[in-house]
Amino acid sequence: MSHEEKKELLYIQLRDKILAEYQHKPYYAPLPGERELCEIYAVSRPTVRKALEILEEQGKIVRLAGKGAFFIGNKDFIEADSNKMQPTNIAFYDQVSLRGDYTRSKVLTEKIEMASYEVSARLKAEINSKVFHLERLRYINDKLYSLANSYILYDLCPELNEYDFSDRSLHKTLSEHGHIPYKADKTIEISKATEYESLHLDIETGAPITITSSIIYNKEGDILEYTISKSDAYKTLIKMDVFNK
Repeated sequence: MSHEEKKELLYIQLRDKILAEYQHKPYYAPLPGERELCEIYAVSRPTVRKALEILEEQGKIVRLAGKGAFFIGNKDFIEADSNKMQPTNIAFYDQVSLRGDYTRSKVLTEKIEMASYEVSARLKAEINSKVFHLERLRYINDKLYSLANSYILYDLCPELNEYDFSDRSLHKTLSEHGHIPYKADKTIEISKATEYESLHLDIETGAPITITSSIIYNKEGDILEYTISKSDAYKTLIKMDVFNK
């Protein structure tokens, strides 16, 4: 075996070791830094970098500047129909990060409240159930993108109220507490902006907006979250893959 073949074998072996080790860890589990990976696996930094590069290309990790690498290869599927699985990332934070962009949020509301009739119905909970309500303005590369309201039953994860979600992923936080998002049911419609929505989205009242309603489930089919996101319709791009059966 040539020297080049040995080098290739090393980073392939390292990739496979990381995949095997992280496959059953929580979604978005952080990887050690490059130096620590070198020490753990007794390999050179070029080998580590090449292995991480391949993992990123294959959609198994996401690397964020200044934050490190996170493993997403264990929970990157949702069920498109009963016969087909489509690769995706259901979290807004992950979708934006995977394409190399930066996202942040401005928290408008973060509180515990009694669920309205609509929220109770979406979460399949009793009316006036206690919920964690998070309202945020979401930005992509510091440009305003959407107004999002998320609702999670308080008893599911009481710790949520302890976090600042200005630059923190809600799904990552749920995962850290054992509630791993697995599937999302989404509906998309076009409506007209109310005065409140136009104020926060910096558009005219009555302007067209895209409303995306999402119900998030874990692998067992339990509802974790209901989110309704509203954005300027002129800034919305919807991409779909359509297959013949």
